Amino acid sequence: MPPKQNNPSAPQPPQPKHAPDKNGYYRLGKTTLYYLLFKYGFPAIVLFFIELILLGAAVGGNGLPPFSEWVSTYATFATVVRAAASIVPPLIFAAIAFALVMGYGYYWSFRYKLDDNDLAFEKGLIGREEISIPFRQIQNVDIEQSFIYRIFNLADLVILTAGHEDQTHIMKDESEIIMPALNNQEARQLQRYLLDRANIQRSVVINASVEPAVPPPLE
Repeated sequence: MPPKQNNPSAPQPPQPKHAPDKNGYYRLGKTTLYYLLFKYGFPAIVLFFIELILLGAAVGGNGLPPFSEWVSTYATFATVVRAAASIVPPLIFAAIAFALVMGYGYYWSFRYKLDDNDLAFEKGLIGREEISIPFRQIQNVDIEQSFIYRIFNLADLVILTAGHEDQTHIMKDESEIIMPALNNQEARQLQRYLLDRANIQRSVVINASVEPAVPPPLE
């Protein structure tokens, strides 16, 4: 049997630069990992600069007013500064460890894949959550970028899904699902693909619903 040919007119799924895992899931890119390490490591950066100021004040000298004058004038202030300078380094190491755990933890806790009829993704390390979004329920897909995201060339993919009926046949409101910190180019490719597939799936459902359930009799 010859191999099945892909329809060239059908929307093609985006191909991220990084390869999927054995189950077909894609992880967030390396740039996302760098952003997460920066995000959770920012307290360590602040503590590092505080330590530089404290060390400069403890050493004294005329290069760091007004701390140098306070240290040379008030013995109590000098004692407090030296004590604080000895406390901050352990805090910096603790903040770095926290950043590594949180950054890598968040990076490995989120993955997604594109199936034939839906977008599926998993998130969470301890409490695992699996979400599947049928293409036909997608109403809109937006791109959101903060200032820091622009620096790292990242974007949030915001997916607005249609309401659905629960077991009591009550229509639920629309919901918003966010795929966070994607590579900007990858997010825009996903946006176009999801919108194209959503339009195709809704057209198929509408066309199927207007077809007669029983074919007309043959003449």
